[in-house]
Amino acid sequence: MNKRNFYIYQEDLIRYEVSQKPLAISQLVEDLNKKYGQENMRKLRTDIITNYLNVMGYLVVDNKNRKRPTQKGRLLGIEVGCITDKKGNEYEVNLYNERAQKYILDNLYDMIVY
Repeated sequence: MNKRNFYIYQEDLIRYEVSQKPLAISQLVEDLNKKYGQENMRKLRTDIITNYLNVMGYLVVDNKNRKRPTQKGRLLGIEVGCITDKKGNEYEVNLYNERAQKYILDNLYDMIVY
């Protein structure tokens, strides 16, 4: 049996509370999958969102093949920061503030279909 693509109802998007602290896209996607994913549904993937943001001019791929915020992305609220994993390793990631998270939620349908 094939799983259907990730889907979230408009009412759930409206009620979803974005984090007041900047999040890595993987943290946002993990939370959406945990709260709204169903057994017969594929998981939402980070690349669905970051590829869309790249096409829309908010992210650009650098010479190390990392997606980094453009000036437009920084104005939206995407910044490069560091997070530490459970093992204590520190990683450079894009962090999305409240406004950037809201933009993602407002455009999630377009991202899923894109």
